[in-house]
Formats: sequence, structure tokens, C-alpha cells
Amino acid sequence: MGFVVGSLGCGSSVRGHRGRVICEVGGGERVKVSRREVLFGAAGLVSLAVGGEVLAEEETPELVWKGPSSLGYSFKYPPEWTATKKQIKTHVSEVLVVKDGTSAQVGLVVDPVKINSLKEFGSPEQVADKVLGVEKKKDGTLSVKTLAFDSFDRDGLTYYDIEYEVENTRGMKRYISRLTINDKNLYVFTGQAKIADFSSSEAELRKVLSSLYVKKSYNNI
Repeated sequence: MGFVVGSLGCGSSVRGHRGRVICEVGGGERVKVSRREVLFGAAGLVSLAVGGEVLAEEETPELVWKGPSSLGYSFKYPPEWTATKKQIKTHVSEVLVVKDGTSAQVGLVVDPVKINSLKEFGSPEQVADKVLGVEKKKDGTLSVKTLAFDSFDRDGLTYYDIEYEVENTRGMKRYISRLTINDKNLYVFTGQAKIADFSSSEAELRKVLSSLYVKKSYNNI
């Protein structure tokens, strides 16, 4: 990954100012630069050369997770939450943010598909049925229930929202998911919590999900 602030390379360690951007490069190294330099990136102070993962902390109490530039996604989450990536890679991209001390969490996975739009999968209701069909087949599942589904278009992409509950031998959880397809990649952004934690975490879960941004690509259209 290349990350340049003026003549500064990403491999250098720099103390940031109020806001900071932490660049995660190969091997887990993190680099901090000032938020002002990032804000003026359009003027040439900061340029992102190739894909990597960038964690930006703003002066407002929110963090921003940016995925590889090749996938063009980002989302915001509260500073009290912790973001992690799986050590064993099973998806093209995968990140999990967890509300510490609770069962509330939001995970994003990206996987390749052969279609260009969710509409080719089916209607929101049909896709919800498929999602719940997968849940039914998991070990220990006792019951599943669809609570809501919807769709909308934004920035040239179609999104589906699905809400459901799953009861298994370990208890009951509530799920809220947002899905889209871009450049033949399926993005599944899912918030979940045990029923006991859902009410106290619902507003945060929904805010994180609503912050998902995927930059439309025309490569495979």
C-alpha cells in the first residue's frame, strides 16, 4: 500500500494532531497522520495509491472504517466499539465491530458473485426467505422469523434491508442486514444482538448499518 502526505511515506511513524488517521499496512503496521492533512487530500497533501485498510478518527465521536480501494466501501461506528479482522481469511473482505461488554456487533463480508444486481437474486422477500433458509440449516436452530424487509436505490446501487430473529439452543438473537451488489461482489452488512441487549443497542446498530457507503463500479456492467 502507498500512503503519501507530501513527501512522507506510509512506512514512517508520525505523531498526529487532534484527529488522526491510522493506516494499516502489510504486517499490521499502523501510521498516524493529522486529520487536517487528510481533509486537504484533494489538494495533493494526501494520496492513497493502492488498496489497503484505513481507520480514520474524526473530531466528532465516530470512527470510520475504509475497506480496500478496490472494493470501495466505508462505514462509521462509535468509538466505544472495537473493530477486528479475522486472522483466517474466508471472504474477499471481512470486518467485525463489537460493542464492548455486550452481544451487539456488526459484521461486513464481501464475496464474489456472478450477477450484477440483487434484483437478479429476487425480490427483498425472496432474498429474505433464502437468508432464513440458510439459518434454518445451521446446527442448533430451533426457529426463524422474518420481521421486515425493504429495498431502496442509492448512488446507482440497489440495497435490500432484512430484519429477522433466530432462536437456537443458546438463546434468541435479533438480526438486521443490509445487502448490495457492486462489481460482481456481494456486500452483506449485518448487525446482531441477543434479545436482552437489542433494545439498548438498537439505535447504535441501525446507525452503523445506515452509514454503509459503497462506491459504484462500472467494471463488470
